[in-house]
Amino acid sequence: EDITERRSVERMKDEFVSVVSHELRTPLTSIRGALGLVASKFLGELSEKGQRMLEIAISNTDRLVRLINDILDIERLESGKVTIQKQACDVATVLTQAADVMSTMADKAEVNLVVHAQPLRLWADPDRIIQTLTNLLSNAIKFSPPGGTVWLTAERNGEYILFQVRDQGRGIPAEKLETIFERFQQVDASDARQKGGSGLGLAICRSIVRQHDGHIWAESTIGQNSSFYFTL
Repeated sequence: EDITERRSVERMKDEFVSVVSHELRTPLTSIRGALGLVASKFLGELSEKGQRMLEIAISNTDRLVRLINDILDIERLESGKVTIQKQACDVATVLTQAADVMSTMADKAEVNLVVHAQPLRLWADPDRIIQTLTNLLSNAIKFSPPGGTVWLTAERNGEYILFQVRDQGRGIPAEKLETIFERFQQVDASDARQKGGSGLGLAICRSIVRQHDGHIWAESTIGQNSSFYFTL
């Protein structure tokens, strides 16, 4: 029943991941800058094959940068190094801003983004709530078919405000509905490669919602849709 040693190991692991991530970000930023310079053709023209290879390198570098940023984000959130700056904010404004951030991704995926919000006031950190919503919207868009719709809504539910992101994707198996909120969890092992996710987005969402004393969960019907909810 004594978990002192286990907690010590977990702390060492988290510190190791944090240090490695910090050390990796600097050279990766440099590599990304160099690749961008080559892509701008400042150093001369590339063959068609060379241009394609460069695009693959840039895409994978961007993915690594996102992964490292997510690792650092979840480490800061769960260690208490990030202070939640709560303030009075308008729910409709928060939803609109989150949708605006994801509009380009939705357009590229040919997915319709629909926003519905009641005129409500919320005591929360708007930047962190927008981060939570964009993470949920990103997942919903990735797993939606072309021509599909993603709905983003917020409504009063008793003394809480209930947020929902619903898609028309492939669905999530019942046994995965809890584990997907853990670090590095994917519904399918191939998703990280095919969809470009880090497996940390939902863990970050859960940490932010918990710091607001809220609750987050998912419901799904295989082959039809998935809905992600959180209350504040």
